[in-house]
Amino acid sequence: MEGAPFRIRAPLQMMTKADIVREGARLGLDMGVSWSCYDPAPGGLHCGLCDSCRLRHKGFEDAGVPDPTAYAVTPPAP
Repeated sequence: MEGAPFRIRAPLQMMTKADIVREGARLGLDMGVSWSCYDPAPGGLHCGLCDSCRLRHKGFEDAGVPDPTAYAVTPPAP
């Protein structure tokens, strides 16, 4: 091995989606600028139908935080 040693940090790894949303809200982050969608719709919208969109939306619901995400279709319950 060459070079300086490195560490991998993954602070969100053990958090649920709701935990991540709560932490983002606590920090005052604009969660509407984050991206999760696997299959974006035209116009830069989240599709609302892929697993990632559905889990994202549920995370906001479970956290009790309004979901600021622009979806092409409102995600159905997972």
